[in-house]
Amino acid sequence: MDETTPPHHPGDGTPPPEPPPPLGPGAVAFLTLGVAGAVALVIGGAAGYLIDRWVGTSPLFTLVGLALGVGLAVLMTIARVRKYL
Repeated sequence: MDETTPPHHPGDGTPPPEPPPPLGPGAVAFLTLGVAGAVALVIGGAAGYLIDRWVGTSPLFTLVGLALGVGLAVLMTIARVRKYL
């Protein structure tokens, strides 16, 4: 409560003060967004690399895995940012 808002006392007929507006995303939201994107890229690239080693191809599945990781990172980013729009 600031100096311009009179104190609220239940029963005296004054309305309670308005709650503050909701805050936007904080630093933690952006940090988790970056970490989630990085994890998606690493998992996609690692899975593709392991498939390449197993099948004997290179770098076909590594690139496919990275592309899938990028797609997943974009979808996760869109889903998280949409909450704040």
